[in-house]
Amino acid sequence: MSGTSLIGGGTVSPNPGSGWKAIGTGDFNHDGHSDILWQNANGQAAVWEMNGNTVIGGGSLCLDPGPGWKAIGAGDFTGAGNSDILFQNMSSGQVAIWDMRGTSVIGGGSLGADPGPTWHAIGTGGGQGSPDILFQMRSGA
Repeated sequence: MSGTSLIGGGTVSPNPGSGWKAIGTGDFNHDGHSDILWQNANGQAAVWEMNGNTVIGGGSLCLDPGPGWKAIGAGDFTGAGNSDILFQNMSSGQVAIWDMRGTSVIGGGSLGADPGPTWHAIGTGGGQGSPDILFQMRSGA
């Protein structure tokens, strides 16, 4: 894309399979190209390092958050130039960040403020080193 104009694109291959969902994009390997963050129904997360629509590396993450944790999005929460991953526990509402270098988790942990189970993290955004987290109250709460 260039603004609102499509300037290229194509199918990304290989197909990860029907059990995987694309969660978002970020630059996990600090090469200036957007990579794809995936998560399957069992909670396993993976990163495809990309150059355009070509997979150039990546794979499953070295740790598995488990089925209770949902990947929400990516952002450079540490200011290191690599995207990190925001997760939320779908039962308790607890939010955690994994500090990433490619597909390796090198740090991270739970956020100090626990929003509780009535709040759902729905996205990340903002500048390098200081992304924000958008929360929405779950319906019926």
